[in-house]
Formats: sequence, structure tokens, C-alpha cells
Amino acid sequence: MIECLLAEDQTLVRLGLKNLLELDDELVVTHCAENGAACIELLEQYQFDVVLLDMRMPEKTGIDVLQAMKKYKNRTPVLIITTFEDCDVLVRAMNLGARGYILKNAELECLVEAIKKVHIGQQVLQPTLTQYLLSQNYDKAEQLTDKEYEVLKCLSLGLSNKAIAETLNNSEGTIRNHVSQIIAKLNVKDRTQAVIKAINEHLI
Repeated sequence: MIECLLAEDQTLVRLGLKNLLELDDELVVTHCAENGAACIELLEQYQFDVVLLDMRMPEKTGIDVLQAMKKYKNRTPVLIITTFEDCDVLVRAMNLGARGYILKNAELECLVEAIKKVHIGQQVLQPTLTQYLLSQNYDKAEQLTDKEYEVLKCLSLGLSNKAIAETLNNSEGTIRNHVSQIIAKLNVKDRTQAVIKAINEHLI
């Protein structure tokens, strides 16, 4: 049985999700949190297999929850349940350790499958939302080419070189070269530092 913590501030959505998820014999929502602060408290008191985390909540946001989990080295897998309006914080959430994200209007079967994937350590990325993020217009770093900038945005989503190659229709070798160029141009040591610098300098 996969024991879940559901953090969602809207009462009807929270109760509806709990009831729907528990129609699956392998899932149970053992605790619910109506805000980020309550979610953090529950994470301190109990152990869960998966955290289902809304981003926009009162008192403490989803980002606050992820930061607290990182601070206290809580490695419970987190699946973000999001909307297109939350795209501005999704990149930060992924870089704080979230295993994946899924839209709130997804089919129940897709949500259940996503939870099970996250539980076994897989990453869950929705192509539609990924493409939406890649299409957004951000201030570009002058020294990066358009292709390098696209690769940087993919890196910020936690995609592997193979996944980036599939997304951008390039070979893995080409993507590796782009990643190396990004690291060199941003004057950092690795891809993680490249993403952190890009976020801090509002490049993505």
C-alpha cells in the first residue's frame, strides 16, 4: 500500500482527490494538509511514501514545504499537482527535489500512474506542460545561443541528456556538447550550478 500525504488548500478539491485516489487498491491518503505549515508539521510527525503537493497554499507555499524538506533531509518523493498558472514556480520546485508534476485536470488514471511512478523512483514530466514551459519568453543570457538557451530550460526541469535530446530532436552527443558550452559560458562547475545561477540571475 502506498501511503500518501495530500497538501491542498481547497477543501472540495482535497476531499475529492482523497476519495478518488482511494478507489485504487494500492493507494491510501493517510493524512491531508490544508496549508503548507500543516504539511510541514505532518512530515515531522509521520512517514509517508509519497507527498502530493499543491504549490499555492496559505501560510506556507509548496516551495516553502520543499525547502523545509531539503533542510531537514526529508527524501520522501514529492509529486507536484499543478496548474498552468503555477509555471512560474515549477522550475524552482523541480530543482528543490520534486520528482515530477501533473496537471490538476489530468485524468484519474494518469494521476494514479504518476503517483506509482514517483513511488518507485521514476520522474514524471508531462510533455504538454514541458513544451509550454519551453515556449515561454524569458530574458535570455546574451552569451547563450538560442539552442543552448533551450537546453538550459530543459536542464532546469531536471531532464536527462537523453530526455532533452528527445524533446529537442537532437542526438545525445549534441546535447552533451551544448551542456558543456552552457557550463563554460556561465562559468560554473556542473549542470546543477548552471541551473541555480540561471534561476538566481532570472535567465529562466
